[in-house]
Amino acid sequence: MKIIRYSGWVGLLLLALLVSVCSVQSQDASSANANPVANGTVNASSAVGASINGIPANESNSDAGVQTSVQARVQGIWKVSLGENVITASFNQSGESIFGLAKFEGYNPWNGAVAGSLSGNSISLSLAAVEADLLSSSYISGTVEGDSMKGYFIRSDSSGKSTRGEFTATLISPDTSGYTPAAIQTVSASIAELQKITEQNNATVPQPTAQETESKFKDVTQLAGIDPSILPRMASL
Repeated sequence: MKIIRYSGWVGLLLLALLVSVCSVQSQDASSANANPVANGTVNASSAVGASINGIPANESNSDAGVQTSVQARVQGIWKVSLGENVITASFNQSGESIFGLAKFEGYNPWNGAVAGSLSGNSISLSLAAVEADLLSSSYISGTVEGDSMKGYFIRSDSSGKSTRGEFTATLISPDTSGYTPAAIQTVSASIAELQKITEQNNATVPQPTAQETESKFKDVTQLAGIDPSILPRMASL
């Protein structure tokens, strides 16, 4: 009888353990379905949402926000305003380096040279020129916005004078082949032109003939009305 009782208690205990194990397994299964990421699984919708604009899901969002700066282009012929003076400049560009020519075609025209650099859309230029009898140098700083520029300039010359003002520029043509230097009349050209004018004036003045030259010199005997044949002659020695 005792053996039968013990067997009954053992069976009840085994049944209770079996029920508790099944309950725990069912709870684990339901939590796994509710949180797939905790079990190392990702559903299809999560994988698709993690890939945006072609960026893989395993890449960080910080990499997606990196943008490379675009280098500005200034190649071409520009109309440049330096305060009240308007000049024309021809810029050639090689990467970040800028080099070219500039000219002023107003009163006392001049030609100059330009050199500078670009960093993104920020531009820095140096302009050197001989204006009349003065050597001038200008520093230009500004920003490039498409076909225009703006900023400021500082100019100084060999007389010690310096000025500062507003700098603006507008693109005239992207082709630099149409640029021609300003026509400047040099001192040697002025002397040659003066000599040519003098020769032309001398050619238009009539030259006296031999008869006119002889008539300018009169013999005193002719002026006195004396016949030169009756004058005494000197004896030969």
